[in-house]
Amino acid sequence: MPPLAATRQSTQEDRMPRKHVGLCVVALRPAFFACLVLLVLLSWLPGDAMVRTGIGGQVEHAVAYFGTAVIMALAYREWPRLHVQTLLLVVLAGILEVGQLYVPGRSSAFLDFATSSAGVIIGGLLMWLVRPRVLIYLALQLPFCSKVSASRDGLGRRSPE
Repeated sequence: MPPLAATRQSTQEDRMPRKHVGLCVVALRPAFFACLVLLVLLSWLPGDAMVRTGIGGQVEHAVAYFGTAVIMALAYREWPRLHVQTLLLVVLAGILEVGQLYVPGRSSAFLDFATSSAGVIIGGLLMWLVRPRVLIYLALQLPFCSKVSASRDGLGRRSPE
């Protein structure tokens, strides 16, 4: 009986960092929600009320969706999985682009959808590569992020020592 109890306890300890994410990761959730609200509002803003940044519409799309993908990946590191997050943001980009057909003074373009999707995919791939390191960096550098264990890889797994 004792070996089973010891196994159960170590399994619970392995999962503990996933439960205690830290304030910095939880603070990113409202930021992600704000990104979603801004994407919807700016996508469906009437044409005469739009103000462009001057860097080009496709670059604006790519940057906005890239940033949203990065913030979502850092804010929600357990669920939904990263590939599902990426897929959901690509679907949102498609919905918002098609919705522009019904907004006065706006038009829908496949190139805009493609650049939005590219921003999401690049952000998702980047987070797939560096998210564990970013979470560990945040845990080590910011005092309010100290609940993320530096001996873990940011996903709750032990890092090789």
